[in-house]
Amino acid sequence: MGSDPISMRLFGTAALVLLTLLPQVDAQPGAEPIVRVQVLDRIDLGRPTLEAVGSDGTILVDGVPVRPAIQGERIEIRRDGRDVRLVVAGEEHEGREITFEATEIRVRSGRTDRRYPARLAIRIEDGAVRLVNHAPMETYVASVVASELNFPEIEAAKAQAVLARTYASRRRGQHSTHDLVDDQRSQVYHGLSTITPTSQRAARETAGQTLTYNGELADAYYFSSSGGHTADNESIWNGAPIPYLRGVPDPHDTVAPDHTWRTTASQRAVLRTLSSRYGGSVRGIRVDRRSPKGRVLTVRLDGANRETITGSQFRSAVNAAAGTRTVRSTRYSISLEGDNYVFTGGGFGHGVGMSQFGAVGQARAGRSYREILAHYFVGTDVSGSTVGSEPLVASASPTPSRRAEPRPEPTSALRTRYRAPSGRRWPTPRRLVHTDAEAAPAEAAPGVIASAPSTPAPQPTRRRTAW
Repeated sequence: MGSDPISMRLFGTAALVLLTLLPQVDAQPGAEPIVRVQVLDRIDLGRPTLEAVGSDGTILVDGVPVRPAIQGERIEIRRDGRDVRLVVAGEEHEGREITFEATEIRVRSGRTDRRYPARLAIRIEDGAVRLVNHAPMETYVASVVASELNFPEIEAAKAQAVLARTYASRRRGQHSTHDLVDDQRSQVYHGLSTITPTSQRAARETAGQTLTYNGELADAYYFSSSGGHTADNESIWNGAPIPYLRGVPDPHDTVAPDHTWRTTASQRAVLRTLSSRYGGSVRGIRVDRRSPKGRVLTVRLDGANRETITGSQFRSAVNAAAGTRTVRSTRYSISLEGDNYVFTGGGFGHGVGMSQFGAVGQARAGRSYREILAHYFVGTDVSGSTVGSEPLVASASPTPSRRAEPRPEPTSALRTRYRAPSGRRWPTPRRLVHTDAEAAPAEAAPGVIASAPSTPAPQPTRRRTAW
């Protein structure tokens, strides 16, 4: 399995020199933070191959350098019980963890072809190959911005960059092997190949900046579209109100393709799914409570073992029965037409924090990323810039030069006591939709959700995106 002692000694000296040039995990004070992202874990990688791109790299087994990774040389990764086996140029190396370090690392398996920066750790977990990319924070942020908000509006991209960095910073060190995953359970991260000039500029011009409240990292939630009004955190998830996660009007969200929507689902399929999830034999449904901004808080189930469920639980159940784009937010009304439920609503996503399409609309109206963040996260600051912390100030006008006075900072920050339900600590996919109708609860016939349709929102300006 190895090389002769003389060549190993020579390589060891060269490897030590090379390792000093590679990114280290916060090796020095002030060094760029590293974020550990578990990548491709929902893909059966089988026997993936790795290769160094652009320059040679180094291969380590259980932390010990064993050989260089020659540029373009394919290295095969295999499972061997609980160990990882690396096969390259007739050599085999085996250990609990293989680490591949290079400027750029290419991973290929079947149709999967991704490129990652800096460092890739490979181990076996639950009988599967697990890859964790140790990525420099700003490279990670540039990639996330490109995947999460792929628009040319730079101020919206910069707002997204601050949120992506804040979200990642809050989760560093939460697990022994990784901080985040690379899909919508955390933030979408596809490595180097997705980075665009806009996303790279957004990361560079906000480098090191995070969203804070009373000196602590904020919960940097975001979603696709608000439908006209964002949501208070407690109206979507169980928990105490968070002062800076208050629902706010979102008039610029009209650019969203899902600003308003109308969908249908089979009554039989919906009732069957609800019966399966909540027991009993569900015969009908009705909205039980709404928030002041029109979001469904609870839904009553006739015939179920549980009398009521939350609006978010109902949305999840319907989408499981009829598809993920059926009930796109918690802003919806329901009527029964023949054998189908008809859902009328607006927006896409959980509705807490920043509307991505709303941010794009604000950027088009001339607002800066600081003004965008100030609008969605009341009383927060942008911290960590080269000029120090600067309070976010919401603008009363689309013109950037006209700024409103800063709002008083709330005195009862509850973030440290708040826990999102079901362990959900990640942004919801961008394409969730909801309408923020100012509808009050209304009575309904049995079997139909009670809610008066809201005043129709303006038709959105539709835009093709990569989402």
